[in-house]
Amino acid sequence: MFTISKKKAAAFSKPRSTPMRLALTALALVALFTASFAPQAYAQEKHGPNPMDDVAEALSLEPEQLRGCLGEPPAPGTQPSDSDRAAMITCLQGQNASLTADQIDAAMQAMHDARPPKPRS
Repeated sequence: MFTISKKKAAAFSKPRSTPMRLALTALALVALFTASFAPQAYAQEKHGPNPMDDVAEALSLEPEQLRGCLGEPPAPGTQPSDSDRAAMITCLQGQNASLTADQIDAAMQAMHDARPPKPRS
């Protein structure tokens, strides 16, 4: 049968040192923080800045607020439906009550006008 001395049992039950716990926690947080931003940095490096960030800035919103209000994008070559547009405007005005539909339309149009031409295949 397996027995353990009281001295060894006491050594196992002692809490680990606080500085080591803090160091491991800090290391885990740094790893998590780095991992969460690496894909975004890679995408920005590969594709350039996200034009929606400029729209959010023009509307005095955070990019996350704008993305939350956009919903599903329309099919390529089509415009959003009137009901989708109205829902987006209502959502954006909920984020910033001073926005008007004309300001939102102007910011979106500026983004579409600023896009570089697509390369020919």
